[in-house]
Amino acid sequence: MTNSKLHYKKIRRYLFNQSFRIFAHAKSFSAYQRSAKRRCKIIKNIPYLPNGSPAQRLDIYRPLNCPLPRPVIMYIHGGGFTMCSKDTHQGVALAYANNGYVVFNINYRLAPKHRYPAAIEDVAHAWHWIVKNAERYGGDPERITIAGESAGGNLTLALAAACSFRLKDPVAKFIWDVGVVPNKIMVLCGMLQVSNPHRLKNVCPPINRLSRKLDLTIARDVSRAYLGAEYKKFYPDRILADPLKLLESESKPDRLFPHTYAMVGTHDILLDDTRRLEKAFTQKAIQNTVSFFPDQGHAFHLLGLSSQAKVFWKENLTFLLMGCSSGQMKNRM
Repeated sequence: MTNSKLHYKKIRRYLFNQSFRIFAHAKSFSAYQRSAKRRCKIIKNIPYLPNGSPAQRLDIYRPLNCPLPRPVIMYIHGGGFTMCSKDTHQGVALAYANNGYVVFNINYRLAPKHRYPAAIEDVAHAWHWIVKNAERYGGDPERITIAGESAGGNLTLALAAACSFRLKDPVAKFIWDVGVVPNKIMVLCGMLQVSNPHRLKNVCPPINRLSRKLDLTIARDVSRAYLGAEYKKFYPDRILADPLKLLESESKPDRLFPHTYAMVGTHDILLDDTRRLEKAFTQKAIQNTVSFFPDQGHAFHLLGLSSQAKVFWKENLTFLLMGCSSGQMKNRM
């Protein structure tokens, strides 16, 4: 790669990252978030590993004046494995906490400084910590949902797969040995196969040429940042980078796979990943709810600029209520 291309990538990543931070900061002043903060308690920067770096910490958001214990959500932020943090996604954590959930909003190490499997290793340790400590912070360890968008959707699916399939991968063995499978997972506009990003060119939705070129370039850069020079090929020993491939394989879950909610916009470059996931779930008879939001781009639900974002949140919160007793939750969105 030439120095000019590398410089351009760094500038683009910096601008995207700063945009997320500015957007998150601006949204924190919104009437909804200010109101939600008054109804929630936030505990910041808890290390989930001994002497954990800032990249290995989590924040806890829990509702006030609600009977305990509450259902738990472990939230894994997106950002192409290279940017964003629990801080840029505080609005998401607040939204769930404001609806009655104890939310563990986690950080993890980022690429390209920390390539695969660093992110899933950190997610595994955060999962272990949450399972052991959820009750201490008012969470119900019998009702845990894992959720994430984009790269976080990938990590969500990989974590759930390692909870349900007995795999030889060292990180997967650690996750398996935790001995707990989440009740539900939410895979939101996920990049579910990181390897071979060129596959997306043939299944790209009909969007304008400029957006298509930019999205394909970003997908390639994300794959290369996370997987390194061998990003173009799928390798079975990197299965947790490509959890969709595991779901599409002949392997069957050794434990009951959690009920899954998945969604994507029909203008999202990653549309086909969710289509493939739905097909894999059907073939394996895994309980699922999959939604495709018309004319929406990547992570549209976080921006809140479309009426479809409201549709998503209503549907998403309804999915979370499944299995809860009547009147247990109050929708405040």
